[in-house]
Amino acid sequence: MSTLIRGGTVVTGSGDTVIEAGAVVIRNGRIADVLDHWEADRGFAGQVIDASGCVVMPGLINSHTHGVTPGALFPSAAPALSAERWMGNLDRHLLAGTTTVLSLCGFASMNDVREADSRHAVHVRGATTHLPHCLQAAAMADGQGLTAESRELTVERMLDDGAVAIGELGGGQTLGGGGQDLVYIPAVIYKASGVRITIEQARRIKEAVLGRFINAGAPNVVALAQAAKVAGLTEALTATQLAKLVRHAVMPSFLPAIEGMREGVRAAARFGVPAIVHSAAATAGVLRELMMELDGSGATVIAAHANHPSHTPDEAHELAVLGRKEGWPAEASVFDLLHRKHTVTTREHWDLLLREPDLISVVGTDYGHDGDHDELISAVQDIVAHGHRSLAGAVAMASSAVADLIPGIAPGGGRLEAGRAADVAVARMEDFSDVRTVLVDGICVVRDGQLTPEAHR
Repeated sequence: MSTLIRGGTVVTGSGDTVIEAGAVVIRNGRIADVLDHWEADRGFAGQVIDASGCVVMPGLINSHTHGVTPGALFPSAAPALSAERWMGNLDRHLLAGTTTVLSLCGFASMNDVREADSRHAVHVRGATTHLPHCLQAAAMADGQGLTAESRELTVERMLDDGAVAIGELGGGQTLGGGGQDLVYIPAVIYKASGVRITIEQARRIKEAVLGRFINAGAPNVVALAQAAKVAGLTEALTATQLAKLVRHAVMPSFLPAIEGMREGVRAAARFGVPAIVHSAAATAGVLRELMMELDGSGATVIAAHANHPSHTPDEAHELAVLGRKEGWPAEASVFDLLHRKHTVTTREHWDLLLREPDLISVVGTDYGHDGDHDELISAVQDIVAHGHRSLAGAVAMASSAVADLIPGIAPGGGRLEAGRAADVAVARMEDFSDVRTVLVDGICVVRDGQLTPEAHR
């Protein structure tokens, strides 16, 4: 099967090349040629896609996803999603021009990853957190998704079986972050009081009890009383009861999760694979410690969601600057901060970090509220629209930069160059979220913004 994509603005993913009204020729699942023009009267024996008014880019590579495979969900090993849900999450990625995802749930087996990869057009890759303290943290936070197999697996076995990274080390579910605010704290409060609270109310109560840095000392009594009043809990629970519930939800997994981060980063250095660590206010101390410990080791440690809103903007910037100095690449997650704003309502951290050249290496999505994150391709356009990077540079942050940073995530992908995999996304120039066409290995899996039958296998 041969395909010609012509007339669009071709962004090769290299970080510096944009071809106006260019052409991409695909044969046998590979890029055959990238041309600066295609004569209108020149024939072509194959499928022709008119990309006029569109940007043509490599299929995007998302290095920070959850809920895209069978198996335990999140670093807390919550129950696995149904096949309908994880396939649906992959559909959303594909419809938004993402052709490769890295699952950072950490406790899925490679059999789980291969099942997702075999059933869906998106290339699904796996990471591992099969480490003693990570397992302990997961079991204490939730653990309902752990199977006998996942309890017996090790990082070594997972890497031998095809995992491409260690991560996500830590997470909001095990470290008193957004996962606790969204799920676990509201659950324990509802069970004790019959009152349902929002994620923002849970966060305010948690921070009154434990602070932003998760400290088990005395709560801020005034702040707790005010947070309880706003949440409608003053008649259902005393301040002492409320503080006890929060500590019970958050603290058992906290120290094991911190130790799991140490275990995982050291394992990554030992095995020569990238580690992806949870960056947040609660982990800033251990990240600084590990930066100093690994200084000069050559290990690749990626600080995930360096723009995490639990940091103040200045804290996020300071930690990212230190990471750059110590050779730790940083990822910025779009979360749902551009459009949906269920869990992250500020873009201040995002803009501050992306504004500075070379402070953020790659961009990802994370998960958002029940998987409802903003699209990676919208993040790319936002970065261009706000002048943080050129069009070529922004596309590279979600394609070639990811492929270069995590060997094995997208062999042959990430760039539109002759001989490489024909993973291509075509989106309307005025609105990247309007993805018109996606090809994976040269096969059209999105046409006119709709999945084709080839998207599912």
